Amino acid sequence: MLTPAILALVLPLWSGSASCRPCHASQWSRQQESAHANALRREAEHQLKERFTSDDTSYRPPNFRFLFMREGGALHVRADDGTYATTIPLEWAFGAGVQAVTFVSRVDSSHHLEHAFTYYRRGETWDLTPRHDQLSSRTLHQAMGQALPTRGAGLSVTNCFQCHSTGPVQVNTSGEVVIHEAGVHCEACHGPAGKHVKAGAVMPKMPRSGVEVNALCGRCHRSDTGQFNWDSVWNVRHQPPYLARSACFASGRLSCLTCHAPHEQVRRSDAAYYRQRCQTCHTAKAHVQAKTDCIECHMPAVSASSRLTFHNHWIGIYAGPLSFLSPRR
Repeated sequence: MLTPAILALVLPLWSGSASCRPCHASQWSRQQESAHANALRREAEHQLKERFTSDDTSYRPPNFRFLFMREGGALHVRADDGTYATTIPLEWAFGAGVQAVTFVSRVDSSHHLEHAFTYYRRGETWDLTPRHDQLSSRTLHQAMGQALPTRGAGLSVTNCFQCHSTGPVQVNTSGEVVIHEAGVHCEACHGPAGKHVKAGAVMPKMPRSGVEVNALCGRCHRSDTGQFNWDSVWNVRHQPPYLARSACFASGRLSCLTCHAPHEQVRRSDAAYYRQRCQTCHTAKAHVQAKTDCIECHMPAVSASSRLTFHNHWIGIYAGPLSFLSPRR
């Protein structure tokens, strides 16, 4: 974690995305509407906050009940096991809500809680947070979620904030996480802009090759570290490792930016747009039919759960429509 002395030197380098707006208004305004820009919010500031409260009780085996309610403007979860009950606020909302929103709260000076229940857009409901079904839930405290150290060399909640916010992540003396800017904005990819804004200094050169772009995106969307489980349905959500194994990528003619404009929301359910992107290289007659949905066949959707679906970015020819293993060729 950054020391106060180092922070005193680092923070002036970060100007915030608002400082980019006067000169880059078009890119700024489009990026503000993206899921990246809304990847993190205080719960009370989230664009979906009105949907989070529910009169329905959520259950977790064997005997735990959860109710999500708003008290004094703040969202709280009340959990009980039939004998004991506890209520805590849901402070931070991770995710723009395109598919889901997961919540994190500080529980003491050294730990945060990743809540056991996530809000899902599919079904507009609360259900177990991904992979929490693998965690022990014998006690009420365990059933409420996964306790994570606030900071540390291994898995810590500051790792989560670093990918969902922009700029340095700090932890104050009370153990509260203090971020520079919520959401993934200009400087997350372009680097600190303080000197550029104040004195016109040249910004760092952006990556150009597919490998360089994949590495940049992979800082948060994950990269293959040599221990990647390619057959895990849950890992399909990590696009860069799978894309890197595609023949299209290996040819040097494809990167993340080929299909995803960096300052815009991802185009979902837009077969015509992605067909056009594919046709910049694939011009054979079989690939130019007006209604061809390239993605459906060559990047098949994978259902990681009943509420979450991801597209397999290992582009190829598949034996089955929902296969998440390697392509046939």
